[in-house]
Amino acid sequence: MKRRGKKSYLRFVALGGGQEVGASCYFLQINDAYILLDCGKSPNGAYFPDFSTILKPPFLESLNQITQIFISHSHFDHIGAFRYLSSQCRNAGVYATPITKALLFHILWNLNEWQTSPPEDRREEEEIRSEAAIRSIIEIGYCQEIFLPEYTVTFFEAGHIPGAAMVYLQTEDRRILYTGDFSCHAGVLTSSYILPDSIQFDTMIICGLHAKHPHLRRGRNPQSQFAFVKGALERGCSVLLETVQLTKGWEVLHSLNKAMENRRLPRIPVYIDQKLSLLAEEMERMHIPVRRAWNYVGIPPRGEQAALIGRFAPAHFLPVKVDFSLHPTYRELADFIEKYHPKTVVLVHTGSAEPRIEANCLEIELMTRTSWTGHFIYAETGEIYSL
Repeated sequence: MKRRGKKSYLRFVALGGGQEVGASCYFLQINDAYILLDCGKSPNGAYFPDFSTILKPPFLESLNQITQIFISHSHFDHIGAFRYLSSQCRNAGVYATPITKALLFHILWNLNEWQTSPPEDRREEEEIRSEAAIRSIIEIGYCQEIFLPEYTVTFFEAGHIPGAAMVYLQTEDRRILYTGDFSCHAGVLTSSYILPDSIQFDTMIICGLHAKHPHLRRGRNPQSQFAFVKGALERGCSVLLETVQLTKGWEVLHSLNKAMENRRLPRIPVYIDQKLSLLAEEMERMHIPVRRAWNYVGIPPRGEQAALIGRFAPAHFLPVKVDFSLHPTYRELADFIEKYHPKTVVLVHTGSAEPRIEANCLEIELMTRTSWTGHFIYAETGEIYSL
């Protein structure tokens, strides 16, 4: 590391995903290192990172000066701008876990950013460039320490979805944790987050979707929503399990298969689309099995009772929206911050406050707990913060 004996210089800018959800992309300057934490956009194109704040003094002349990009996980609001940044940040090393790297190509092309389909020759060219950029990603395993000129970085398991990572950055005098999206409970395919008992950090950049939702109960999981599905199947109906995110479709498939194996649901054919099938194949190459013998690709034959996972189905299918949260609750966020006791909390990736609830309710609650005294920053997109 450089600057031995000198105080580290840290600045932070939310380029997207500050006090809103979508386009999670955060600029962190550590001395002479210029870092991006995630590179997301919203699937509908409403949110895209705004780089204007950092493309002027006192920061950068060009995005080619970005030195590292760390990708926490493969949800589109954290990776959607990857293709753009891979072409603009040509000198940056890009780091992700092996599973996140394996998922990236599937997520980007199945939720592509084109408003209309590009010409075939252009699409092929873009696919080649994207694949080359993804292949160049440097894989980091959990707990593996990587030494870089201004700091060291370690990835820790975040839960949330397979491959998700918390990013821990250390200089001689500073310890910073970027949580990315994380889970405090085991999910369908993941454990909860895992951090070493001995870990300490003075600065936490925390994704807090429910930080302004003190009355929101813990989100349901797929299994808890199958009672209605069971009744429909027992009545002889075919069902469409509606999912928005491709990775959630993968978790719904896993839960549905488990319920059928355990006889909690009638075992009938389960159909998935080509996109989800390709994703399942990729995960099976990573030794994460999801599919079973009664799973098929395509549309069920007319007259066959079946379950279909996706967004569209024949008219006679009963639609069931399967939605569940992969994020910590308000209470879990408060306990997490109190447990690790950072001096500075930078809150990002938040939803709008509940009616009649103060936007800084989490800070107010933590200040009333005698064991926590720290500084809260509600990072607004485009604002510069010295940490």
